[in-house]
Amino acid sequence: MLNNLWIFTLIIFFLYIAIFTVYFSIIVAASIINFKKKELSEERREYKNLIVIIYSHNNEKTIVNLLEQLNKQDYPKGNYQIHIILDNCTDDSSNKLEFVGGAKLWRLTDDTPLGKDKAISWLLENLMSFKKVDGYVFLNANRIVKNDFLFNVNEALQSNSVVVGSTEVYLEDADLYEKIWSNVNEYNSNIMKKGRAKLGLAVPIDSDVLAIKHEVLEKVQCIDFKDANSELKYSFLLTRVNYPPCFVQNIKTYVSSIDYEVKRPSFSFKMSLFIHCFNIKAFSNLKFTEFLFSLFKPNPYILIAMLLLVGVYSFNYYFLFDFPWSVFLAVVLAVAFGVSVYKSELYVEPLFYLALCPIYTLSDAIAGMSFFKKIFKIQKKSKKDNIEKITVPVQVTNGRNVFPCSIDLISEDGFKKAVFRYKNKKQETAQSYVRMCDAVKNIADILEQHGFRIKICQSCAYFSPKIDGTNNMVKGYCNKKAVDDQNCSDLPETLLWSSCEYYIPEEVNKVIDIADYIKNR
Repeated sequence: MLNNLWIFTLIIFFLYIAIFTVYFSIIVAASIINFKKKELSEERREYKNLIVIIYSHNNEKTIVNLLEQLNKQDYPKGNYQIHIILDNCTDDSSNKLEFVGGAKLWRLTDDTPLGKDKAISWLLENLMSFKKVDGYVFLNANRIVKNDFLFNVNEALQSNSVVVGSTEVYLEDADLYEKIWSNVNEYNSNIMKKGRAKLGLAVPIDSDVLAIKHEVLEKVQCIDFKDANSELKYSFLLTRVNYPPCFVQNIKTYVSSIDYEVKRPSFSFKMSLFIHCFNIKAFSNLKFTEFLFSLFKPNPYILIAMLLLVGVYSFNYYFLFDFPWSVFLAVVLAVAFGVSVYKSELYVEPLFYLALCPIYTLSDAIAGMSFFKKIFKIQKKSKKDNIEKITVPVQVTNGRNVFPCSIDLISEDGFKKAVFRYKNKKQETAQSYVRMCDAVKNIADILEQHGFRIKICQSCAYFSPKIDGTNNMVKGYCNKKAVDDQNCSDLPETLLWSSCEYYIPEEVNKVIDIADYIKNR
């Protein structure tokens, strides 16, 4: 029994190594092949109208230089605007930026900093109504850009909806940690992300250098830049709705190792993301499926250990895959890695730091295991602490009668689902969602398939969503006052699951239609 289990485990190891070897080799091959891209002539080139958004909190040292560089862009002045959020800055950023000019300054003056995610969500709510805007460019205030930055962004947005730029880190009194991650960043940009881009595969977003088309934000109606976990989750949301983020290496920013922030989603969050996103429907979107399985990138040293185990066993005993197969996989992996290191131009010392990274990440993962947490008395949140639930009353109609029902709104580990209840019957969302608005929409769609309509603000013609990346799009505006009074500009806020006596089906979405609907009902 144990022997069969051991052999089965080795077979799984071998198949995993074989699949990863092919996968890794294809990405490396794609990264080194130069595809000649046809450049647009000046007559055919379309200069998009861009809004550059920079979040700053006490970045006096770098923000002035960044604004000066953006003012000198090789890009038509009339085709881009610069908006800078000064989030409770206590340095001299505001005065110096006023002196430089060329940007709209948004000063937040609460007692405490609002934070990047909330501040940008707030600003987007004000900017989304701007006419003739094609895209938004998000930059970190600690970055340096060259004069062709916006030109390269514009070129990338011609064929992509979401574009992730590259970051080059220059070492400045760097410690061991900074040296490791700066070299890992360079390797990933030159090989892994570049190869994925040429294959048309999605990459995680980086809100420090990111461009998104206006039409994308109109559809997803939110951003989520809170931390590395949130950015990864947002990347999956974009990929699921067919806007996979694309890496473009020549959209470059530069940052000192002192200011460089390493963004690493936690292993537990990756696993939670995989569990919540893995379902049969995921396989209908191949890019989403590939992106999901790419979360299982192995630690190189564990991969070598697995290959040694399979090789030693197949050399001494009969095995489904003979010893030469293990040697073949080892040679292919070694060649692919050697080529990738050569092409990424990481030699001797940088290669040493690159080799240290798997040791660091492995030790970090081990330190996060429950056994070690008990030793060092690290408290872990219980399952219940990660689950939030509220129940809201709703009304459902079949066109003749109205039925009182309820919906459970559940947030578990940051993922959302909804459970519709009527008496002793219930209907749960088919999957977990990144945003609560999507979970509620799924319930509404299921009910509509059975001839029922849920009477809530989200499905009301008067409702318009509020851009808010931190609240899962649960808020919006009721436009009834605007319909009744064309001069009204102060719209009341409402929650998407709220309802009232003025409910009108969302397909009645024009003022004249609303008036006719009210008159004839």
